[in-house]
Amino acid sequence: MDWFAYDFDHPAYFDHYRDKEGDAAYEGSALASMFGLVAGSSVLDLPCGWGRLRPALEARGYRVIGGDLSPLNLQRHRIEYPGPLVRLDFRALPFRTACLDGVFCAFTSWGYFATEEENLRQLQEFARVLKLGGTLLLDLCGRESLERGVASTEGRWVELKDLGYRERVRWSPDRKRIWTERKKGGYSFRHDIWIPTDQEVREFLEAAGLELEDAFGGLHGGPWTLDAERWIYRALKPSRVR
Repeated sequence: MDWFAYDFDHPAYFDHYRDKEGDAAYEGSALASMFGLVAGSSVLDLPCGWGRLRPALEARGYRVIGGDLSPLNLQRHRIEYPGPLVRLDFRALPFRTACLDGVFCAFTSWGYFATEEENLRQLQEFARVLKLGGTLLLDLCGRESLERGVASTEGRWVELKDLGYRERVRWSPDRKRIWTERKKGGYSFRHDIWIPTDQEVREFLEAAGLELEDAFGGLHGGPWTLDAERWIYRALKPSRVR
């Protein structure tokens, strides 16, 4: 089983990530403001999780469709944030070609798959379902910032008392992926996420048929910088063949 299919659908997931609930209002509003779509636009929120960012998208007048692989997250989403929802796999989106104005991919949700081909396929699927001129907003962890943050504790178990769990973060031997292990009580999670360089992000967007329109260095929406904590890319599906 893929790690994300297990971790994100585990009953303990919400407890491990309860800190994200408090961040939702600020993160959602900041990211939605960078989308640049007009009110009434159709937006696919991928992965939508339990819907924590949906209110910010709807506040801007977007018509939001949530998509996620986890039945557990979708169940909570239906209760707390009712709206159109679909269970799906990023590599084969169940939507017709050129049917949506925007795809919203927040909180480093690109890079879950084990191979470059699968991660490219995810972006290709995003591009496929976008209308001509449609927008992808891709929110990623800044690699350089993550490297600095991990350096002092890499490979060691750290007790995060305020969150109630132990965590160990390591880079894969090739330094391409970040492995995050979390333990609390009798439960343990192990995330395995590819952390691309800025050059790789741009190359993969281009390979997927998307044109980078802008890049932001953090949730404040300022210019992109190498050391920013978040790298946020706004890319368009070209409205005409080059």
